[in-house]
Amino acid sequence: MQDLNPLAIELNEQIRSTVPEVYKLLSELGKRIYLPKGILSQSAEANAKADRFNATRAVALENNEIMHLDVSHQLVPELSPESIFGYAPILGNSELREMWQTHLRTENPLLAEATFSLPIVTNGMTHGFSLLADLFVNKGDTLILPDKIWGNYRLIFQTKAGTDVQTYPFFNTEKSFDLIGFNKALSKISADKLLILLNFPHNPTGYAVTRTEAQQISDALVACADTGRSILVMVDDAYAGFWYDAEVMQESIFGMLVGCHPNVIPVKIDGATKEEYAWGLRVGFLTFGLPDKAMQAIEGKLSGLIRTDTSGAAQISQTLILEAMKAPDYTEQKQHNYEILKARALKVRQVTADVRHANLWDVYPNHAGYFICLCLKSGNAEKVRQTLLDEHGIGTIALSNTELRVAYSCLEEADIEDVFSVIAQVIRSQ
Repeated sequence: MQDLNPLAIELNEQIRSTVPEVYKLLSELGKRIYLPKGILSQSAEANAKADRFNATRAVALENNEIMHLDVSHQLVPELSPESIFGYAPILGNSELREMWQTHLRTENPLLAEATFSLPIVTNGMTHGFSLLADLFVNKGDTLILPDKIWGNYRLIFQTKAGTDVQTYPFFNTEKSFDLIGFNKALSKISADKLLILLNFPHNPTGYAVTRTEAQQISDALVACADTGRSILVMVDDAYAGFWYDAEVMQESIFGMLVGCHPNVIPVKIDGATKEEYAWGLRVGFLTFGLPDKAMQAIEGKLSGLIRTDTSGAAQISQTLILEAMKAPDYTEQKQHNYEILKARALKVRQVTADVRHANLWDVYPNHAGYFICLCLKSGNAEKVRQTLLDEHGIGTIALSNTELRVAYSCLEEADIEDVFSVIAQVIRSQ
């Protein structure tokens, strides 16, 4: 084992003294990582003090403006060259981070008066999960997941980081969240350190919890934490805001977990990907349910991790999101898109619930997000998928032998009935 750098030791001591619960969760890499006081810190000092010539920046300047190609700038002429071509800070554009924090307080009433960190910008949400895996996961640590998940969780945490994944049934027999199964999964793990990932609205089913269910999940975590275990709860909020049923909780469970117990460390992973209709811009956020004082050393650790992989998210992507959020018709445009997606969700629910299809599939409860998931009563989902693709030009996702996921987010409302009629026809022909 390599000796720890003095800077890593200093960060470790800061975390241990301010949030010992977080220190207990750190991986071996998390304890080793730090941001060197080298070129970046010297450049930052020069940016503040070099009022004549700043010869530290690894960019080219001309007439005191960042050098660029006009053919590129002409594509986004309203933006300044620096806001397009310059490097963004490692943890992200400070104004964007502050605006996203305000956005979280606005959209989540439980966070209105809560204490939580300034969001950290990531290169998409997958990068955010990878950073958490690096910071907190040792090979053999236990991660609790439901049996229905976004497949990338396993790739990041199990295949890459080496966690021991333990699953519980996502649905109970009444097709609501299986709280009993969740509690059993918590109780059978004896390790002092526990990793949990929650995802509502849920991919692949579109399930969203009620406020009562969310409180029951929180209570279960508190009871587990009362036994002395340190728990990292990762909240995947990729589809936050896309709630279509009034009876489900219209905000993130993260707000309920912030401050619920000293041993419960919640982290919210979200981003512009879906919320801002900006999939390819790759702007995600990590937000910890911790005060600023506790975050200083953690940000130092994350800065070191980010420096070793992406070195930071793209400046132009952050600028585009920031300027969009500041635009006068921003809210109106978002509401317009939301209404389109809600209409599609309601149409899909109506079509799939048609009695003509009752002998073909069950539909998992769908309240939110982008997807609906069919549980086929006959036939093989993979064969159905292949037939739909090869003979009808319709793409779907087979999740198992019986489960077929359909993303209605990319279907025009007028085409939904035709799509599911063809799906029904193919199942009948199996």
